[in-house]
Amino acid sequence: MNKILPVLALALLLPLVSAVNCWEEHDMPSGWGSYNAWLCISNGDHGWIYSVGPSGHPSAGRMFKVELQSFTYSSPYPATLNCYEQFTDMGRQQPGHSSPNSVPPGPSYSWHLLQQVTLPSGTYTGNSGAWVLAGCPPVSNNAQQAGSPPQVQIYVDWNGYGGGGNFATAVAAPLAISAFSPYLSYGGSAVSAGDGATSSLYKFVKRKAFKR
Repeated sequence: MNKILPVLALALLLPLVSAVNCWEEHDMPSGWGSYNAWLCISNGDHGWIYSVGPSGHPSAGRMFKVELQSFTYSSPYPATLNCYEQFTDMGRQQPGHSSPNSVPPGPSYSWHLLQQVTLPSGTYTGNSGAWVLAGCPPVSNNAQQAGSPPQVQIYVDWNGYGGGGNFATAVAAPLAISAFSPYLSYGGSAVSAGDGATSSLYKFVKRKAFKR
């Protein structure tokens, strides 16, 4: 009996230890399956999903970060998301790190902003939109819940959400061209899907803990 009690106590504690806060990193399992996470913003920390393109997909092996930039808990419950891709620069020393002359500097990791989109509730990134064409994982604004802070449930599905129905489509444009902002259409109206991000497509953003 004495041996059973510690085991039961550990089993009860595991859910508490493994729980991920909505403002933290959420790691999507590898492969083609779908994944969802409740994201929020708290004290400057933005919830985000880490995902790697599955084998057989045009984005296979590419590492992405889908980060919540803003969320409004009132109809139509818009969630603005940024898509970053991780890059490695083998020729740069990570800031704050020094090495003896005999030891080559370690690689520097950074996030490259690819796209930004604002999704109202029930909408998703269409297959013909700039978000998907840039290689970013297809996403949808699935559900919302009140609280402090309020949360939005973001679904990621590498199979895509198609090109019809109630969806959000951004105008496709080469990443090297920033003469205009892509637009997101829904409900007979259009809202900007760039929100100033188009002019800073080559902005590099450092990540707190990089995936090796």
